[in-house]
Amino acid sequence: MTSVLNVDTIADKAGTGPVALTKQSASKAWINIDMINSVTLDSFNSSGITDVSTGVFQDHLSSSLVNADYAVTSSAMDPTKTANGGTNRTADGTPSSASQFVMRASAYDNTANDVPAAAGVAHGDLA
Repeated sequence: MTSVLNVDTIADKAGTGPVALTKQSASKAWINIDMINSVTLDSFNSSGITDVSTGVFQDHLSSSLVNADYAVTSSAMDPTKTANGGTNRTADGTPSSASQFVMRASAYDNTANDVPAAAGVAHGDLA
């Protein structure tokens, strides 16, 4: 038998907000930043960024994770470098504490670069 569930909103028990994902495997934070202008373009569970040095930014989490042993995935691209849509950069991310992670963007020769499109995603358990 096939069932269909159609809803407009799923709310918390009080009916005042969204359902919190606390133990599921969904990302617990993500951010999209413009490193050149030091601005956050969009984010979830981020209270702000810090420009550490060329090509290196810290994302400060609004809600901390349970420890600093979570996974971070990062990406970076410079869409201004070619007429065909951009040049990929190498990117890495690492937790620096339960409440922040670091993202780094660099050219393929490992030279750190600020890029206009960098993103990071944190996967772990909320505290």
